[in-house]
Amino acid sequence: MASSRKAYTPLVEPATEEDVENICEDLGLGINEEELEEYREWLNETLSGCDQIQNIEEETIPVLYPRVPGVKPPAKDNIYNAWASSVIIKGEQDGLLSGRIIAIKDNIFVAGTPLKNGSKVWDGYTPEFDATVVTRILQAGGTIVGKSTCESQCFSGSSFTSHGGPVRNPHDTERSAGGSSSGSAVLVATGEVEMALGGDQGGSIRLPSSWTGCVGLKPTWGLVPVTGSLGMMPAVDHIGPMAATVTDVALLLEVIAGYDDGRDHRQRPDILKTHYSELLKGDLSGKKFASVKEGFYNATEEVKTEIQSVVDKMRAAGATVDEISIPLHSDGSAVYGALLASMYDNMIRNHGQASGYNEFYQVSAMKHSFKSRARDMQPMVKATTLFGEYLQRNDGSQVVARAMNMRPTIRKAYDDVLQAYDALIMPTIPFVAHKLPKPGLSVTEFIKKTTANIQNTQMFNLTGHPSLSLNVGMAVPKDGGTKMPVGLMITGQHYKDDKVLDLAFGIEQMLKQ
Repeated sequence: MASSRKAYTPLVEPATEEDVENICEDLGLGINEEELEEYREWLNETLSGCDQIQNIEEETIPVLYPRVPGVKPPAKDNIYNAWASSVIIKGEQDGLLSGRIIAIKDNIFVAGTPLKNGSKVWDGYTPEFDATVVTRILQAGGTIVGKSTCESQCFSGSSFTSHGGPVRNPHDTERSAGGSSSGSAVLVATGEVEMALGGDQGGSIRLPSSWTGCVGLKPTWGLVPVTGSLGMMPAVDHIGPMAATVTDVALLLEVIAGYDDGRDHRQRPDILKTHYSELLKGDLSGKKFASVKEGFYNATEEVKTEIQSVVDKMRAAGATVDEISIPLHSDGSAVYGALLASMYDNMIRNHGQASGYNEFYQVSAMKHSFKSRARDMQPMVKATTLFGEYLQRNDGSQVVARAMNMRPTIRKAYDDVLQAYDALIMPTIPFVAHKLPKPGLSVTEFIKKTTANIQNTQMFNLTGHPSLSLNVGMAVPKDGGTKMPVGLMITGQHYKDDKVLDLAFGIEQMLKQ
């Protein structure tokens, strides 16, 4: 009787005897020559069985709105190097974002437009579907006008690592715009777009928002789906809104937040649709803020002065601001460092996607090979690769496991304070934008400059609290020159993004008076 099984092109080529021998030797499996062929036969039979999955329809995400491929604009139209590509995609005629123009960070998928992720490593890759957040923007009537430059593989808090060149701060083009959502922040700060999407794994929305003077929110972890984006590590990945005002940030969050029908394992299915933009009252009277002492470590006098001025005005508006101490805010940075090994595993070995979770996978991105391009990775990514590979070979990732087990302890340290206060406050970055480095940095200098400004922001990626950067003033840099923006970071309880936005709105309105 003829077999009912169809013949398929193999997904993976059968293993040779040499392949099996090499794996056995590398892993120390202790398989002798007599057994080797039996194991190889089982391996190839199982691989052949995997071919049958091609008989089952794979989920796809339809592209809903017409567009032409994006291209990088000429230098004369891109003076800050904030655009990775220019493209016009018009959504519905009506909706919350009708008439609004929006930029998308270039680690987020826009179908038909090449994705660079700030790195030569991704040359030649073009997504075939839109990220969920992109589809939601278009369905709400928004118009997408391009992809914004991001830092190389989104792995920098400064703005000099993108393969296409540095993104320059519009307040002083010799200074950094912050990273990794550098282009999004600059496009908002210059008014080239009204809103933008950023991504945040260690501060990458809040850092450039602080240094360019716009508003950026890292939402509660899991509130906004990351389906259709290149991540760094599931436990710290976030997508969030950036805009010139708190109201516009709230409006964009209203559109992009919400459950993604099981495509993102980070999300709770009971996430409710919230009209964030309609909940902004701005009354600071009776509100209680905890100013975190550790958040001011290494703060320059100029930044301290600006923050103190804001605090004085908050108190005059009827708010209570108490200085409190959370020692783990400083000590916990070691936990973030330990998790670099896991970031390597997800970002490099799994092409920006963690393996084995109950979510939608970007198979085309996983086909994009890094092996021939590893030399093109920037120094911080190479260093992280070495660290991650060394730990896997010598520690079995126990350091990563222990660091993950410490996250609830750190989260509780903040939650305990937030039981008595409406929000935590501190400088987003304890100093204003530093100058862009000159070419020829040593590896050590390069790595230091990519991570020098994340001390306050990284902790809330570990804990998942909603955290927003709001421009509250301008200060002269320590080394002199033009006044540069100062950001105040406001952090609240999980899923209380509406409260964080309302408090930020109150401070924003207060500063306009």
